[in-house]
Amino acid sequence: MVEQPVHTRYVPGSNPGTATSHGAALPPPQRAAAVARVRRAVATAVDRRGVIRTGETVLVACSGGPDSTALLDALHHLATPREWSLRVGHVDHGLRAAAAADAELVRSEAERRGLPFLVRRVAVAPGASLQDRARTARYSALAEMAGACGAAVIAVGHTADDQAETVLMRVLTTGSPAGIAAMRERRDGVVRPLLRVWREATAAYCGALGLAVTEDPSNHDRRFLRVQLRLDVIPMLEEVTPGARRRLVALAMRQQRVLQTAGHDPSP
Repeated sequence: MVEQPVHTRYVPGSNPGTATSHGAALPPPQRAAAVARVRRAVATAVDRRGVIRTGETVLVACSGGPDSTALLDALHHLATPREWSLRVGHVDHGLRAAAAADAELVRSEAERRGLPFLVRRVAVAPGASLQDRARTARYSALAEMAGACGAAVIAVGHTADDQAETVLMRVLTTGSPAGIAAMRERRDGVVRPLLRVWREATAAYCGALGLAVTEDPSNHDRRFLRVQLRLDVIPMLEEVTPGARRRLVALAMRQQRVLQTAGHDPSP
């Protein structure tokens, strides 16, 4: 079951390496609840649904943003009893001046937790389909890092909001049954322990713990379809039909079950 959205609004920091979140202004009991909410959801994903298995070596992909930073901290908190060996991987796409500062931010978070840090720079030239090409380059670099450090899986910080956006994108572009099933919690060596957690919960988590995060300006660039859906279309759908994003996530989960029952979507 997907966590119900919490009403904590994240305000992106204006500079790399800073966090500005209403979670930091919450009274102590609410800060504790914000932290517990995410850690409980991740623990449920790994313990009940096997998203990460006991004893696995995990490369945690961290951009320095609130989602992947919350994931890194939660996995580190939960690692010892589950015998995980964590490594932290960062990909520099070379697309903006702040990239070096982002890498140093992630490096410091890894070192603060005593975790090995790996970084790779990829070449992504500006142009058409920039986000798709950057994603392809990023996963290729992460796979190379995972091989280099012996990681069985790569953990990424996709949230329920990312899933809702993906479902809507697939409906508008391909419309295929497999496409609507969208992202899986564990598939092809990639794990998504936050896939049933809403984005505002990860922002509240970082704010409650005072974790420094950065914000990628491209997340607010309406030239990209995903950003238009995130900033304009989904909020409009929520006004017309409250709970729309939750229904989009539920649609993906139902479609995954349909495909599995039909034998078209085998378990990982």
